[in-house]
Amino acid sequence: MIELLFVVCLLSEPDRCSVEHPSFQEPFTNVMACSRTGLFRAAEWAQQHPKYTVRRWRCEPRQT
Repeated sequence: MIELLFVVCLLSEPDRCSVEHPSFQEPFTNVMACSRTGLFRAAEWAQQHPKYTVRRWRCEPRQT
């Protein structure tokens, strides 16, 4: 399974970043499925968390 990860940074402190595992998602079956929705999900997450910006997103094998 593949999961979507975001690297997010505080708007007030752009050098303070962390990796987020969005809680609204289910694991993807493959990288293509993850890649197709990554940008949309990043925008959705950013809208729900206005103090942060999504610096980048990536698809990786799910950690168990």
